[in-house]
Amino acid sequence: MPRQVIGKKNGFNFGTNPYLVSIISVFIFSVATPIWSLPTYEEVKSAYQPSDIQVFDREGELVQRYRIQNVYRSEEWTDFNNLPKFVIESVIHAEDKRFFVHGGVDSNALVSSFFGNFTGSTLRGGSTITMQLVSLLDPELHPKESKRRSIFQKFKQIQRAVELEENWTKEEIFTAYINLIYFRGELKGISSASKGLFRKSPEALTPNESYVLAALIRSPQSAIEKVAKRVCLLKMERDGVDDCSAISRLVRESLFRNLDYPQYPSFVPLFTKALLDFSKEDRNLNGNLKVTSSLSLNFQRKVEEILKRNVKTLADKNVNDGAAIVLDNRTGQVLVYVPNIGEESSVGKLDLIRSKRQVGSTLKPFVYAQNFQENKLTPDSILSDSPVGIPVYQGIYRPLNYDKSYKGSVTVRESLASSLNIPAIRALSFLDINEFVSVLERLGITGLRYPEFYGPSLALGTADITLLELTNAYRTLANAGVYSEFIFQPSKKNLITRKVFSPTVSYMVSEILSDREARSLGFGWDNYLSTSYYTSVKTGTSQDMRDNWCIGYSEFYTVGVWVGNPTGAPMLDVSGITGAAPVWRETMDILHESLDSKLIPPEFENSSELGFRPSKKNTIEKTKSTRILTPVNGSIFALDPDIPLGRQKILFTFSSYEVSYSYYLNDEKIGSASGPFLWEPKKGEYRLQVKDRDGKVLSLSLFEVR
Repeated sequence: MPRQVIGKKNGFNFGTNPYLVSIISVFIFSVATPIWSLPTYEEVKSAYQPSDIQVFDREGELVQRYRIQNVYRSEEWTDFNNLPKFVIESVIHAEDKRFFVHGGVDSNALVSSFFGNFTGSTLRGGSTITMQLVSLLDPELHPKESKRRSIFQKFKQIQRAVELEENWTKEEIFTAYINLIYFRGELKGISSASKGLFRKSPEALTPNESYVLAALIRSPQSAIEKVAKRVCLLKMERDGVDDCSAISRLVRESLFRNLDYPQYPSFVPLFTKALLDFSKEDRNLNGNLKVTSSLSLNFQRKVEEILKRNVKTLADKNVNDGAAIVLDNRTGQVLVYVPNIGEESSVGKLDLIRSKRQVGSTLKPFVYAQNFQENKLTPDSILSDSPVGIPVYQGIYRPLNYDKSYKGSVTVRESLASSLNIPAIRALSFLDINEFVSVLERLGITGLRYPEFYGPSLALGTADITLLELTNAYRTLANAGVYSEFIFQPSKKNLITRKVFSPTVSYMVSEILSDREARSLGFGWDNYLSTSYYTSVKTGTSQDMRDNWCIGYSEFYTVGVWVGNPTGAPMLDVSGITGAAPVWRETMDILHESLDSKLIPPEFENSSELGFRPSKKNTIEKTKSTRILTPVNGSIFALDPDIPLGRQKILFTFSSYEVSYSYYLNDEKIGSASGPFLWEPKKGEYRLQVKDRDGKVLSLSLFEVR
């Protein structure tokens, strides 16, 4: 078969039948229509759109193919040079044997169908590949309700096929044809047919597979037996082989196969759906089907593993699923989006990041922030943590603390850091609840009900909010009180921003949420919230332990975690410290493996008027980077059976060695932290701590030896 480029033709070339040339030429000019707006090959190729968009992560790695066209299924355009020789030969043999020598019309094939039309027989069988292509390109040539073209349409088809041959090369005609035709069901184009039927690219097709595809062109929806006979005939004509058992088996295997189209890669389908849903620009795509997202696949995979592992450890507490998200503080870009635990989730197609749930104590920072903003409280103000009864529409509301105890008179700092419920209720009573709901809305929280619906319990997070919106609200505190949108793509456009809190107010809340000493009243010193680098963090648990949250931020990132049950079933004795916090802590640790974080104070013009005194002790801790470097939190080690036990060691290292510091393993002192330490491993789970001479925990790392 000739493969060379055949250029433009001069005049009509119907083959070797002069009588047919005369008849058709006269008829064409007698029914001449306005000149067809002939597209170029490049215009057709540019207008072609696959049914899927391709989503890339921020480093340019393809992470998702996502279907946006529901009428057909198509892949990327396949160029002529990427088609195997036997694919081209089998299609031409089946559809247009003289394709490379005629000028758009094959007179030998056309003459019988032309005269047959007057006797009532079908026109089918006379169309060349070029004629079929112009019928795909020109809506005027689409069959009418009778599903047959009229004789006038047939002559227009001939006229336009000749015109196309004069302007396109044969390779361009064949390439456009093979990319635009349907092969089976919704499979449009050679690439989708090859992938849908044979799970491979066109370049990898075998000769027998090429025969199957060529046989489908004539009648894509034919019964399997009919297709098998046509493929067998085609193989006999091409190869001279009359044994059709193998080819018939291939037809049945291919066409019986479930056409649940393989979506690959498919790493982040729910992230991609969110990307499309939240951005009009992304949804329209402006014709761009290759989208670079803000996602970091490297961090995404790590956080997925962290979430799955931690949820598994909570199975005996009736915790079956979770979600996690990471936002870049400065840009609002979504860096990590883990909407559930994946294949092991009972709701793998449900986005738990965008599911509304009661958020528990995670709204308390905003209650106190608004009090600071209105100069009604300061961090050193005293609130009473004692029994209270508040009249509401249904009767008397009597809130309790999480541990059902009372602390008496406490500062606002202690109340917020230790998440005391009753002082938060009192703090909300100082505010106009309508105004507070407006504040939440300005923080980007949507779908809130009228204020009276919540009453004083709003301070304890009885509102239903998504993890995405709540995490971005915390990012407002990280950004000195300025709200901005979260985004799913790197963008230079001006985002919607608005000032919700002053920089001083945001700093006060952040400083309290990072104060380990103030937090110890409710959580103790040694917990997952205490990092060796600066972070501000808050946990929350909804009514009846149905939802567990941990939201916090560093200088650079805001991390939100939810764990619980998609069904709303209650957990068993799970708090923020034991539920979502371990996932939050491990995620923060991997984000800061080579990055320090500091709480940077604003210019305190009005701090004296507010009566605010930052915790001196806490400020010193934030400016000194102290953390365990190895083993990294969450590490798993395996003993090597080929190495004697006495010669296997695990290296403990710390970021700031001091002779007054010591290493503690499972609460037992094992040596000085004045330098690196080599430890002989034994199977088990371990908690490594570095403590100062006063016994204060400076850093914590959990690891396992198997």
